[in-house]
Amino acid sequence: MNDHIHTIPVLDALRAPCHCPFCEMYKKLDTDAVDFIMGPAYMDETIRPETDKAGFCAEHLQKLFAAQNRLGMAMLMHTHLRHFRNNLEKASGSFSNEKKSEGVAGFFKNNFASKSTSSEKSAIGKTVALIEAQQSKCYCCERIDTTFARYMDTFFYLWKKEREMIDLVKSVPGFCITHYGAMLQAAETILSQSKLDEFLKIVVPLQQRAMEKMDEDLDWFIQKFDYRNANAPWKDSKDAVPRAMAMLKGIEE
Repeated sequence: MNDHIHTIPVLDALRAPCHCPFCEMYKKLDTDAVDFIMGPAYMDETIRPETDKAGFCAEHLQKLFAAQNRLGMAMLMHTHLRHFRNNLEKASGSFSNEKKSEGVAGFFKNNFASKSTSSEKSAIGKTVALIEAQQSKCYCCERIDTTFARYMDTFFYLWKKEREMIDLVKSVPGFCITHYGAMLQAAETILSQSKLDEFLKIVVPLQQRAMEKMDEDLDWFIQKFDYRNANAPWKDSKDAVPRAMAMLKGIEE
């Protein structure tokens, strides 16, 4: 099976020693997204308006901050906050402008302690909706998810076209629960019935074995705390807890 530019990320992840090849793909995309934003992108006039509009989730804000580019971080936050502030003022304009003379105490007293007018209720609703919409957006997440969807399509393209993919998939230790579900959902949509049947006959038993092994390792890890097993070998259980976290939620230490 020959590697091509669009298949390399998928094939590399399938060949890597990891708990889930799709987690491996996602982790690489996540790292690339942070490096991209804190590298050339924060000064790019085609990218900056997009980050201003979308902003970042809490997790990616922390990762961006950890990149140690304080100037870049400040510039991103400054223009994003300005963009959001302008939208917020437009949404809340029907009560914010009229109540400026009342001060903060007067505003809350008149708008929240007493009955609001229909226009104020509408403005409050728009403001809350704007905040909720903004809090659900993240430029990095959207960038990652778009590329990850293409990787999933590539995975099934290879499954349909390359017979060597069967052996490659058989060689993986299993999948995290999140990506196992995503993979099954995509398979049902993308594959023909015959290809889907073939896929399920391989992947479902593979995942069942992986979960059975995880169960055994966790069980032995617990039993090792019994004094009667103090001198017994750990087998494969010493890292059972972080591996279980990775399987259940894709969390790695």
